Amino acid sequence: MRLKSVSQFRVMALGATAVGAVLVASASSAQEAGSSADYGEIVVTASKRAERLQDVPAAITAVGGEKLETLGVQNFRDYASLVPGLAQRDTGQPGVGTIILRGLNSGPQQTTNTAGYYIDDTPFSASGYLGVSALMTPEPELAEIERIEVLKGPQGTLYGAGSLGGLIRVVTRKPDLTEFRGSMRGEISHVKGGELGFLLRGTVNIPVVQDLAAISATGYYRRMSGFVDNVGTGTKDVNRSNLAGGRIALLVEPAPNFRINLSGQYQDIENNGYSSVDLLPGTFTPRYGGYTYNDFLDFGGEVKYRLVNATAEYEMDAGTITASGSYAKYDVDYAGDVTTTYIPIARGVLGPVSDAVFGVPVDTLLPASSRAGSFFNPAADKYSAELRFASKRLGPIEFLAGAFYTKEDSTYLANITPYTAAGVPFASPFNYLIKTTTTSKYEEIAGFGNLTFYLTDNFDVTGGIRYAHNTQTSGTGGPGALTYFLPRAALTFDFSDNATTYLGTVRWRPMRNLSFYARAASGYRPGGPQTNSAPPPGAQSFIRSDTVWNYEAGVKASALDGAFTIDASVFHIDWKDIQLNTLSNGFILGGNAASADVDGLELQMQARPNDLLTIGANLGHTRAVLTAITPEAAAVARAAAGDRLPLTPPWTASLVADQKIPLSSSVTGNVGATLRFQSAMFATYPGLDPNPTQKLPELTTVDLRASAAFDDRFTVQLRVDNLFDKFGFTNIDGASGSATVIRPRTISLGVSANF
Repeated sequence: MRLKSVSQFRVMALGATAVGAVLVASASSAQEAGSSADYGEIVVTASKRAERLQDVPAAITAVGGEKLETLGVQNFRDYASLVPGLAQRDTGQPGVGTIILRGLNSGPQQTTNTAGYYIDDTPFSASGYLGVSALMTPEPELAEIERIEVLKGPQGTLYGAGSLGGLIRVVTRKPDLTEFRGSMRGEISHVKGGELGFLLRGTVNIPVVQDLAAISATGYYRRMSGFVDNVGTGTKDVNRSNLAGGRIALLVEPAPNFRINLSGQYQDIENNGYSSVDLLPGTFTPRYGGYTYNDFLDFGGEVKYRLVNATAEYEMDAGTITASGSYAKYDVDYAGDVTTTYIPIARGVLGPVSDAVFGVPVDTLLPASSRAGSFFNPAADKYSAELRFASKRLGPIEFLAGAFYTKEDSTYLANITPYTAAGVPFASPFNYLIKTTTTSKYEEIAGFGNLTFYLTDNFDVTGGIRYAHNTQTSGTGGPGALTYFLPRAALTFDFSDNATTYLGTVRWRPMRNLSFYARAASGYRPGGPQTNSAPPPGAQSFIRSDTVWNYEAGVKASALDGAFTIDASVFHIDWKDIQLNTLSNGFILGGNAASADVDGLELQMQARPNDLLTIGANLGHTRAVLTAITPEAAAVARAAAGDRLPLTPPWTASLVADQKIPLSSSVTGNVGATLRFQSAMFATYPGLDPNPTQKLPELTTVDLRASAAFDDRFTVQLRVDNLFDKFGFTNIDGASGSATVIRPRTISLGVSANF
């Protein structure tokens, strides 16, 4: 299916409207029978006010933490494959990867995020142009999560910078003021051809003062079993990961209309290797057989996430005042074998100058048999604060107004270390082939608001705006910086910019369980300084923000007293001034160098034929295409107009079914299955990797599960993930011939106890 123009988008919009029209009669029956028992009462806070999901004029997917646990979700990919329009640049290690929403990513060189990540009211990802925040994907434990909300399309007016494609918002569980309770869960798992994994987790909720103050706490340790062998070192199951973390929260409610939430959480992830396989050139056949790769060392990485938040809410007759302040920190450390990438380049650079500069030929300085390891470390500290007022409906109007401030300090260490053929590091002063530190200080202040006017109780229009001003100080090189053993000067650059984003919606609700909407919204990613003190003639002196406009139409409906629900939307996105590396007079420089169009549809349905059976189906189509690119950027990205944006499958689908089985008055069983499908997709631009493997094959997996709950106190669950043991790929690096793979068949047994 190809959507070549806005006119075709309009055709799709008419089609979605027609789907809604077909549902009018059945929705009317549901209206007469009573309000929706399930879908219509799902409440989300994506628009910074509590609203029924049914009523929000935007495409949102919301899934509760308990549902995610029932489905056996363990990592981001497990969740992403259930959400239309959501994908990831999978690096084969938990906690690291680029989040992609509605296809908006520019390829492997992208380092700043195009999708936002929030935990409650805390923005987690960095915003600065040199912040290098696109490499992080937090993996919170499910016991800490009330629900995950995925907001599709730009969220620039309410959430600001970096949410071009949308935003993921993790809503955490809040303490309960009335009841002492707790839970424990243990789980063991075995992956085919690999080792045992396990999970130990405990939670507790304590009302410190009844109806006034309560504390909740969660702690966990998860071992994700390895299944890939490193033939270079002989290490079995090298891609083992250990995840440890915890969260503590305090809720104080000194008055029925006044609440204070304090929380802190951390997560440490230790990745001993990667879920990768080396392939024969130009094929998807493992070079060494099975799940194996060949690195001269067991490279891995560590990830640390920290978060502290304080939020106060005061509810008045006219609306709710919310004040929040937060501190977020991430520290991502990962390493890899980059011999095939850097050693040939370094020898080419050093060959003509090695004798003159170092007094020895290049074969002595850096033999062809040398190895190279990469050590990358993006890290950031981010302070944020927000004050807003969300009114209740005041006659024909409803509004939200607020102010936002953030200050972040980011560093990105990138070191390439040379090794001998035996894997011994070079001695000083040649112990770094490349050594550089990039720094980014970013400060932003913004004001935002929206106003809804009700022409009638069933028809309303909304307009929104956000104005932001940022200042940045960026540094490159850093102390002792080297490029192929040659000194590199440390440079500092200052920059400031303004950005304005807009929102407009029209919503018609002919009845409580049927809603039509149209939405236009803009978003941006901050620009920054040109990090070259003397750019060649014609090069940009600074990089502008890249921007998107998203045009969307949708319908949300429920019928038969909530037994059937549907959420359908179609969209068109214009992405302008895409930030890419460019080649100018032999220099790699940043620039605004391309544009792209994205067209698509997203469909979510759920049916409950009876009280025991639930069936959910999701379908997504995304066509993300470069419409223009400058020759200077094409020389680096090897992309051309008409190329698909990478790692966005044109089609995704999922089907989830669960059947409850009453076994006795105190025991309830459940059996279920999940089917996931993604069509073939390009992993990178064809010019960058001309091999057939640059297009990943389609991927279909099936999961099965069965459980029994005893008096709602004990639950035993058995899961089989990837039932047919599919050998599937999520990413590939054509230069190294290494591909990221999904887990083989995995059998898990879990036991939960509530007290």
